[in-house]
Amino acid sequence: MLEQGAEMFEGSISAAPTRRTVPASAVLVLIDALRSIDGDVPGALRAAGLTDRWDALESRSQSDISRVAFARLAQDCVLAFHFHACRRDALRPLPVQHFRLMCIAMLACPTLRAALEVAAEFHRMALDGRGHLGLRVEDGQATLTLDTEVRGRQSGDMLVAMFGLAAFHRLLGWLAHAEIPLTGVALNFPPVRAQSAFNELLQLEPAFGQPANSISFSAHFLDYPVVRKFGELSQLLALFPFDLLPPDYGSQSLAERARAATSAALARQERSPTLDRLANMFGLSIPTFRRRMADEKTSLTEIRARCQSELALHLLGETSLTVKEIAYRMQFADAATFRRAFRNWTGGSPQSYRSSLT
Repeated sequence: MLEQGAEMFEGSISAAPTRRTVPASAVLVLIDALRSIDGDVPGALRAAGLTDRWDALESRSQSDISRVAFARLAQDCVLAFHFHACRRDALRPLPVQHFRLMCIAMLACPTLRAALEVAAEFHRMALDGRGHLGLRVEDGQATLTLDTEVRGRQSGDMLVAMFGLAAFHRLLGWLAHAEIPLTGVALNFPPVRAQSAFNELLQLEPAFGQPANSISFSAHFLDYPVVRKFGELSQLLALFPFDLLPPDYGSQSLAERARAATSAALARQERSPTLDRLANMFGLSIPTFRRRMADEKTSLTEIRARCQSELALHLLGETSLTVKEIAYRMQFADAATFRRAFRNWTGGSPQSYRSSLT
């Protein structure tokens, strides 16, 4: 649960990667739920820039709105649902800084599995042990369960649960820079008459009346590496978790994904992922992975060299580490081996490169 004034983040439950608008039916779901708690409907529409378009949306003469407008509307509505539930159930909101710190901690994890372990611990601490974020793996499926201790059964309560699940789903996709298709959504709420509208929100038909709120996806995604860096976090803090449309992950080549995984491993001073690990990571056979690399006119050897050279240039230019320390950090046998590799990459020595920057 987020305190009012929380920064919005990019992402949510999966949608077609090429879509850039949100259906009007999703807007109507939010507004109807806001009315049910006597919320400020005119204020929410005004903040989203939808006041002039409300009549068209309500009459369905306008079929959709931009993702940014929807995210702004969702922010006001979901936060209103959240505070209403907190007052009703005597719950303490999750401090905004806790969620931000959780994101930072997850960035330091090697895989999504480890990141979820960190998230579960942050969730437990932030809610004083009242709520629960759990992961279960069974028959090749990973199920992430979210319980925030909200016990109401109004539409707004369900939307808070939905956006909470959406936040973790999209955060995992962002961390791995890969779309993670959902195989199931379970909601601990009775069926709603406007089910088709909720289906459009989740882009997958939810199972209502379940023991817990959860999302499911293929367990192999848990072994995906965390490839994002701290510097990219500021870009994330824009529309998340109120934007229902994902980034266009499909535009990223396999070579770019492999390069991101390799670069992240080197930055954490871990061994570069092997060919079989990368193939498994992206759900490909080794022959298919090699063929795709050839189709993209590159190889794993070239990718590793590029990642090493980029990291070397960064460490030489942005840190005071010695050449020997950089060689050790980049897992070279010794400084001489690193110098030879650096000369192959750049045509010069590490010392001459560093001197050229002063």
